[in-house]
Amino acid sequence: MTRSHAVLWALILATTVADIVLTMVGLEAGLREGNVVMAAMLAEFGLAGLGLVKFAAMAWLVAGWALLDDRNAAVFLALFATVTCAVVVSNALLLFG
Repeated sequence: MTRSHAVLWALILATTVADIVLTMVGLEAGLREGNVVMAAMLAEFGLAGLGLVKFAAMAWLVAGWALLDDRNAAVFLALFATVTCAVVVSNALLLFG
């Protein structure tokens, strides 16, 4: 694993945890899930649906990372990290801002 991959993985894991926590806080506060796929999974399976979607996303991410060369894997991880960071910022602003 390259240093840049390790940094991106740390960022992805931290922001994924933050996304899960902020989603749970938002749902408890009466907000609705904005992602239609996640909303359907939450409606069908409750918080287990949240875990299923996050697990599937991580499995997809690991598979892509493992199959790509170092440069493309770094781009792949960076794009995922960017989206996850944006979601966390959006959720935080919605809840606290």
